[in-house]
Amino acid sequence: MFEDLANETLYEIFDYLDIHHAYEAFFNLNKRFQNLFLHSNLPIQVNISAMSKTSFERYHKNVIIPNKHRINYLRLSNPFTVDIVFSPPRMISKFIRLKTLILDNIKAKYLENILSHLKSLSELQSLTINLFDHIENSSLFYRQIFRLSRLKYCQIKFEATLDREPLFFENKPSPIEHLVIKTRFRYQSFFNLLSYLPKLRYLSIDGLDGSSYQHVTSSSIILNDFKHVSLKLDLISFDQFEIIVKNSFRFIEHLRVTTKYDPAYLNAKRWEQLIVTYMPNLRVFDINHDGLVQNGPLSYHDLINQFNTSFWIERKWFFTHQHDWQARLDSAVFHSTDPYR
Repeated sequence: MFEDLANETLYEIFDYLDIHHAYEAFFNLNKRFQNLFLHSNLPIQVNISAMSKTSFERYHKNVIIPNKHRINYLRLSNPFTVDIVFSPPRMISKFIRLKTLILDNIKAKYLENILSHLKSLSELQSLTINLFDHIENSSLFYRQIFRLSRLKYCQIKFEATLDREPLFFENKPSPIEHLVIKTRFRYQSFFNLLSYLPKLRYLSIDGLDGSSYQHVTSSSIILNDFKHVSLKLDLISFDQFEIIVKNSFRFIEHLRVTTKYDPAYLNAKRWEQLIVTYMPNLRVFDINHDGLVQNGPLSYHDLINQFNTSFWIERKWFFTHQHDWQARLDSAVFHSTDPYR
């Protein structure tokens, strides 16, 4: 009876307290609580943010090492924590119940060895990696991540030189459903990326780059579950964007586009045709365009006023604009208002 009560009490402790605080408070209470800490099968969540190296070394010795087989959530936010926990890198394979791994503010030099061992984790479903320095070979980085056999959520952020050649994959398709890329990504690699993610539902790219644009050979990609997309476009013309939409956005319901310069993005008639023909399921349309209109037959205000027709009003998609300064009425930021109502 006492053991059942102790187990119930310990479960409540895990539910409401950080495992580190629970350890410090109760580990030395008596032998029974020691045994429960060491031999319980309850999953453990480890969230390490601000902690001195000395404190973390003690925490690592007393909590992480003896319980690595029970940890299902692990967040490491200091470079030295990654070095300690995953040294040697093969230690990763001991975290057999790990489902969520967040590596925040870490150095790229640790990454390659860590990724090569993550494939041994059969339960890993969510991976977040935020690097504070530069990656040399982003193609290898993507390939290592996309070979993880159970991964459903992935968010990555790093600095890197754009690859000279489009990104290609050598192994079987990835099961990722939710992908967030917080770095620059080549326009030429976009279709290769989609073709490798047949279960994709949500995609966000913060910097789809068309600066070294070459002709892209594309074919229609049918992704039945692909419903949400957010793209920040850099030097990508509306012509290039149309190629993406026509070949891969058939089932999109939520579209968010941030772009600059090309005034063709302010062509309401062209948007209408694109939406009706290639995005018939679109419910949320969120656009942010920063640029000017030069030497055209229509003024800036003539263009944006075309977004006030019945097509837009019936869908409850409304827009506004702000001029940077009144002396330049041919230039402004045009954007949606309350697109997610």
